[in-house]
Amino acid sequence: MKKLIFFIFCFCSSFCLVWSQGNSGSAKFRQEVSLNSSWSTIVLDQLPKQEEAFVNDPKIDSKWQQVNVPHNWDQYYGFRRTKHGNLHGTAWYQKSLKLDKATKGKRLFLYFEGVSSYATVWVNGKKAGEHKGGRTTFTIDITNLVVFDKQNNIVVKAAHPSFIADLPWVCGGCSGEWGFSEGSQPMGIFRPVSLVITNDVRIQPFGVHIWNDKSTSKQKAILHTTTEIKNYSNSDRNLTIENVLFDASGKKVVTSKSELKNSAGETKEIAQTLPEVLNPKLWSPSNPYLYKLVTSIYENGKIIDQLTTPYGIRWVSWPISRDGKDNRFFINDEPLFINGTCEYEHLIGNSHSFSDEMIHSRIEQIKAGGFNAFREAHQPHNLKYQAALDENGILFWSQFSAHIWYDTPEFKEN
Repeated sequence: MKKLIFFIFCFCSSFCLVWSQGNSGSAKFRQEVSLNSSWSTIVLDQLPKQEEAFVNDPKIDSKWQQVNVPHNWDQYYGFRRTKHGNLHGTAWYQKSLKLDKATKGKRLFLYFEGVSSYATVWVNGKKAGEHKGGRTTFTIDITNLVVFDKQNNIVVKAAHPSFIADLPWVCGGCSGEWGFSEGSQPMGIFRPVSLVITNDVRIQPFGVHIWNDKSTSKQKAILHTTTEIKNYSNSDRNLTIENVLFDASGKKVVTSKSELKNSAGETKEIAQTLPEVLNPKLWSPSNPYLYKLVTSIYENGKIIDQLTTPYGIRWVSWPISRDGKDNRFFINDEPLFINGTCEYEHLIGNSHSFSDEMIHSRIEQIKAGGFNAFREAHQPHNLKYQAALDENGILFWSQFSAHIWYDTPEFKEN
C-alpha cells in the first residue's frame, strides 16, 4: 500500500510536464517536421541479400505496402489468447526525404516516439543509431549523414522476436506465463516520427523539468526548474538561459535568468528557482488551470532555441504526508475522491498505432464515464494522452513498466 501511495504522490504532486517537445511559436529557432506520411514497409525475416547491401538499396517493389505511420503489423492478435498471441518477426520501413538547402548548417535529428521492439535506423546506407524498447522515445542525430542535393534514404528495422528477455514490454505468451496474451504488443513504427531542425546549441529532448517547492500553498508558489542543453558545435559558447512563466491569458508572471559557458560538445543541466508566484491559480480536476513555462537559450542577445512546457500548480497529500487522522486523498488541501480507470492502448486493426483523433475519442470516453484519474496499462502510452489528460483535469499515473520483468543481466543493463 505504501508503494501505491508513493507512486500516486510522485505522479500527481511533482508532475514534471516534460512531454512538450516543441512550440509553434518557436519556428524561427527550431522546426519539427512530421515524417508520418509515405513510408514503404514489408515483413522480411530472411533478407534477399546481406543487411549492409539491403539497407543501401532495399529495392521497393509491389510486395511492399505503402503506409503512413503510426503503423502496426500486429493487428491485435492478442485476442487469440494463444501461446504466441502476438505477431513476431522483423518489419522493415523505408522513406525518402528531400531536405531544403536552407537547413544546411543546422542540426538535424530524427525523433521516434515508438518503434517496437528493437529499432535500428540507417540513413543513406549508414547506421545512424538503435534503440531497445518500443514504448519509449528516442532521438538520433543525422546531421553528418544527410545530403542536400538529392533524396535521402531512411531505412528502419523494427524487430519483434519471440522470447524477449531484456525488455519489460513483451508478448505475454513468451513470458513463462504460457498462454497469457491479454494484450497485443506492436511490431513496427507504431507512433509518430518527426524531423527536428535546430541550431547547434539546443535544449535536449525532454530537457525541461518543472516542479513545486514543498512550501507551495494557496497563498504562494515557488517553482524549481532544470534545463538540459547541449553544445553540438566545436567552439565554446557564452549563453543565457531564461525561464518565463506565463498565465493562461499570456501575461508574464515571473522570470529567471542564468548565464553560463557551454564548452564544445558539452551537455549541461542548469537549475533555476523562479521568484514567488503570489496567489497562484491552482490545477485541479474541477479547474485544470495551466501555466506555460517558456524556456529560451540566448546568445549575444538573440534567441537560438526555445521550448514551451505547460504546467499546472498543484500538490497532493495522503495520510503519510500530513498530520491528523483524516485518511482521505487531498489535492490543494481539499479532499478528492479518486474515481479512476485504466486502459490498454488497443484497438482491433489499429492496436497501439493510434491517430490523434483516436486518442481524442478515448479521452472523451474517459470524461463521459465520469472518471477523474487515469492509469496507463501496462506501458507508457502515446504522449498525446498526457497532454490531453492535463488539459481536461484528469489525474495521470504513468505506467513505467509491465507486470513482466526478468532477473537477467541483459534486462538490468537495459
